[in-house]
Amino acid sequence: MRKQFYHPVTEFNHAMWATAHDLTGPHADLQSVLPEVQALALRTHQWITVIGARREVIDQLVAAGICRNKIRWVYGRNQDEREWATEQALLAGTSSIVLTWLGELSPRTEQRLKMASKVSQTHSFVFNPSLSLTPLH
Repeated sequence: MRKQFYHPVTEFNHAMWATAHDLTGPHADLQSVLPEVQALALRTHQWITVIGARREVIDQLVAAGICRNKIRWVYGRNQDEREWATEQALLAGTSSIVLTWLGELSPRTEQRLKMASKVSQTHSFVFNPSLSLTPLH
């Protein structure tokens, strides 16, 4: 059985891992969650599934100490394929962490991904490449 983790609110003002299966995000980049992803990856022998990311993301994970052999990289040609691949990766239960790059999610899709994450007890992070963390003036 997986342990549940709690981390305090970060400077980006979003709670990280209130439970082990919360869908967090959307995030602008991997750097904001890399310490948590790294800590989780070191505690498991399951896959770290990366969906819709560029090669630089894989390189960042490897540079953070995550074994390249534990990373499963899935490329989706469009938003629908990436959403489907994310849901399937969560439901399969073979990954301890799913990192996915998606655009805007419909409320229905967001709920489906949250439920899949909860059912499989898989940590999941959704990144929105168009999200900007630039402060508003």
